[in-house]
Amino acid sequence: MSAARTALARPACSVGVLPELAPGGGPEQAAGGSEQAASGGSEQAAGGGSDQAASGGSENAAGGAPERALFREARIRQRRRRLGGLAAFVIVCAATVVALVGLPGLSGRERAGGDRGIAAALARGSAAAAWVDNASRLRVGGVGTGGRVSSRAVAEVNAAPLPLVVARDRVYWVNPAGTFVPSLGHWSQVVMYLDLRTGRTGIAGPGQTVFLSADRRFLMTALPLNTLAEIPVAGGPARQFTLPAGWYLPGGYGLADLVDGQGLATAAGVLVQSRQGQGLGPRVLGLWRPGAHTVRVIGRSRGVVDAYTPPGGGYSLVAWLPVSCRPPGSCQIKITNTASMSVWTVRCPLRGGFALGGAFSPSGDELAVFATTRSRTSARLALIDTATGALRLTSRPALPIGMDIGWARWLPGGGRLIAGTSTGYLFDSATLEATPLVAAAASARAAGSLDVNYTTAVVPRWP
Repeated sequence: MSAARTALARPACSVGVLPELAPGGGPEQAAGGSEQAASGGSEQAAGGGSDQAASGGSENAAGGAPERALFREARIRQRRRRLGGLAAFVIVCAATVVALVGLPGLSGRERAGGDRGIAAALARGSAAAAWVDNASRLRVGGVGTGGRVSSRAVAEVNAAPLPLVVARDRVYWVNPAGTFVPSLGHWSQVVMYLDLRTGRTGIAGPGQTVFLSADRRFLMTALPLNTLAEIPVAGGPARQFTLPAGWYLPGGYGLADLVDGQGLATAAGVLVQSRQGQGLGPRVLGLWRPGAHTVRVIGRSRGVVDAYTPPGGGYSLVAWLPVSCRPPGSCQIKITNTASMSVWTVRCPLRGGFALGGAFSPSGDELAVFATTRSRTSARLALIDTATGALRLTSRPALPIGMDIGWARWLPGGGRLIAGTSTGYLFDSATLEATPLVAAAASARAAGSLDVNYTTAVVPRWP
């Protein structure tokens, strides 16, 4: 645990009965260190040396009354020094307590912030989004039709490399540094939120990942010991469920990253896997209803792309990448219907196969994916018709890839989407034309490239 975490978990000083004010006086050394520290030396030193030195000689030489007067003055000076030290100690404690109480979650209250211009930033452009930039700042902004992005930094955050989650008027992310959680009795990573209307931040609860239930009514978070927490978005007590033995949530045990993912929920339950570790690798993919003792197996997978559930629907579509990709050029993506467990298979038009990452359109009619070249150094965006399996491949741009992963976010209405790898583009889903995302302000353009990235979440409505 880092020093910062230790400071949060164990405050520098506690508030209660201070040692020097304890019943009976307590040991005076506790008031400010040893008695020597409190007075600048031993009790003899407080008077300037030994008893003899304090009086200028032996008791007989100094005389009774002058000696008593001299020691009385020394004791007064000593008390003053102790009281001064005590006052400083109390001030430090008070400052520490104020700092700790002011941190979101330790007090259970929100951190004030005002709206910070959030409404104005989200109102620009035809669609709104939130993301964490490369300087660890949470940004909100609007995406215009020409790819121009007007954004505003609203908070400096410690966020895990996962997509943000938007529910109602809040944006959620995982703080991997965490804090002490009284309900758990120990330190934990926590799910933070920003209220888009008030600009306030706070803690939603403990969690190593965060995603929404299929009906968008609950925040789902992964906890240690194979536990899933379910927190009502509208407020209310959380519930916890233990996964069946041998099954894990993606990103659990503090291993969440942009490859392993943050978890997905479907109408038939939460997606779980047989592999605990992070990163790419074969695993058995399954569906688990919280509270159940069994898991429905989907297949052997090397990664999940996305899941789509229609409003009020009793089924979901799950897009995933199977393990096998032999012979070269035969790589596939599979789409499973969770109600019938029927599977559609789509082959990649490029010899490199499909990269991780992608997204279903708001209506579920199309799936955005990334087809990679044989060298696997670049990818192109492709759109799959989920009814026919037909695939349309963009002619440009060639998106550079390093980790074999891309990201895509559909904008409201389904006519456009933003997608990319290291650089983001605005794509027209009908014409497949791509426009680079650029900062609307000249000063922002001069500062460098716009870092809309994998953490981006679309704000579905504003205000």
